[in-house]
Amino acid sequence: MGMTGQGHAIPPLRAGRRPAGAALLGWLDDDRAPRLCRIAGAPGSGKTHLLEWLVQACGGEGAPERRRLHAVVPADGTSVRGVVWALGRRLGVVARTPGDLLSALAESDGRTVVCLPGLNRAADPARLVAELLDPLLRLPRIRLIVEAPEGSPGALGLTAVEQPAVLDLDLPQWTDQARYQHWCAGLNADSAGYPSPGAALGHTRPEAPVTVAQLAARVPRRGDGGLDPTTADERVLSELWTATTREGGTVGLLADPAMLTCAGPVAVTAALEDIGGPIPAAWDAAGPALIAEPDPGVRATLLRTRLIGLDDRAAERLATVPAPWRGAWALWPNSSIGWPGPVASLALGAGAYAGQLLLADPGGTIRTVQAETGVPLARVATPGPEPLRALAVTADGEVLLLDASGGLEAVPAPGGTAEQPSATAGPLDALRGAAEGGLSALATVPGLPGSAPAVADESGSVHWYQDGTVLTERLHTGPVTALAGAVVDGRPVLVCGGFDGTVRAWWPGTAPQAEPSARRQGPVNAVAAAGTPAGLVLAAAWADGLVRISAPHRSEPLDLRLGSQVWALTLADGRLVLGTSDGIAAIEY
Repeated sequence: MGMTGQGHAIPPLRAGRRPAGAALLGWLDDDRAPRLCRIAGAPGSGKTHLLEWLVQACGGEGAPERRRLHAVVPADGTSVRGVVWALGRRLGVVARTPGDLLSALAESDGRTVVCLPGLNRAADPARLVAELLDPLLRLPRIRLIVEAPEGSPGALGLTAVEQPAVLDLDLPQWTDQARYQHWCAGLNADSAGYPSPGAALGHTRPEAPVTVAQLAARVPRRGDGGLDPTTADERVLSELWTATTREGGTVGLLADPAMLTCAGPVAVTAALEDIGGPIPAAWDAAGPALIAEPDPGVRATLLRTRLIGLDDRAAERLATVPAPWRGAWALWPNSSIGWPGPVASLALGAGAYAGQLLLADPGGTIRTVQAETGVPLARVATPGPEPLRALAVTADGEVLLLDASGGLEAVPAPGGTAEQPSATAGPLDALRGAAEGGLSALATVPGLPGSAPAVADESGSVHWYQDGTVLTERLHTGPVTALAGAVVDGRPVLVCGGFDGTVRAWWPGTAPQAEPSARRQGPVNAVAAAGTPAGLVLAAAWADGLVRISAPHRSEPLDLRLGSQVWALTLADGRLVLGTSDGIAAIEY
């Protein structure tokens, strides 16, 4: 269609639909327009084509802010949970329920434009409207574009909150007849179908749904005669889940967990919406990570990690699937091993705590588990508990606590007493004095005996104590939100993450690197670091749930998600341990 005033290219819109395209762009531009726009029309009227064009025109970062689509989620076959998870993924928040998503969006300062093609083809359009779309429209900064024909369940429910602007493609004013005829001539199509492109091409007849029996016949069989999902076409398995849900008997498909991980996650999510049991519960817990994961191997290892301690037989059946990472142990709610609750802070033990991990919950209660197996051990006696920003363990087993208000306290190693002088007292006083703002992060450097802790502050600076002197470097714009230490080639290195979304590595006493080790949108929740003979291993977790691991043995960073926010990280004996809002898991990478 040309260029906007800001120089943004608008792709051509075929079949004479320029009036409809101009109307959509005008709706995006007009703050006085209804916040809901509904695209209507009979099958073949070009609704899908129009919305695909809109996504091309306004879905990228280069689109003008006033016209930008922030999230596009096709509703075909989706359930309420599936749409929530997909929207959260696209908007950079971890959301399991409509309430989670609504709470996150309510805190947003700018407007958010969401496009939902195929509302009438959702698993339950009326339920999707009632439980998610209507509540979204009650948020003043949300604008919503949906595809829903006149009289459909989705269209009827959407009027509850706001009367929509309706773009009905069956009406001729939205199609330039001369351009339509020219388009038909180029394709040798029947221009008598005006204004419907589908009628011109003869594509208006709906297809009859395929039955479970027909779909099952298209799935390869194992030697024992059972279905073999590992060699089946993903689309066929997805259609099988959808058809089985429609005809009944979904529970039977749960006997083989590979039936879930080899099918498309949207179809599986819709099928499991109201089914209980360990496997559906694990799928629900991992859902925000599963919903957009294209690799069946990653879906399998993710579901397996969520099943550890809950359904070990099902987890074992997924253990042989090749994947770039693998869960070693995990502690989730109702785990047969034990459950520490949400893990807000995490530290690798030393001294009397050697071979252990220290876990702090959001209230500040600290527990220990075996680093190798995750088996719970004991509770650490502390003056609190009170909410912590971080905890760390010195080489001699002293536990350092940084509380939510920035206060720093040392808990003696087991067998020690509060009256005994702390080896860290003097360095900690010096570090406190060097901070330019409130303390915001804390770390020790494993493998460097006698070293003092490192701290970071809300001004963006990191502080290291060495030979009676504090070395300081400002590494972030805004607060430092995470800090870790390691030894590489005998030298300490500090890795920090910030509210600015960057991750940086700093060797105290040298100039910082010009470019960050990683940069993404959103705050960094946690970092971890470890030295190896080959170099530095670095891991970081952002607020949207993504964890990135950079290691010398990997040519590219490894990205993974568990379906929860990751609040804490540590590296222990070649494994990455993740403290989450649900529990804790150790993975091999």
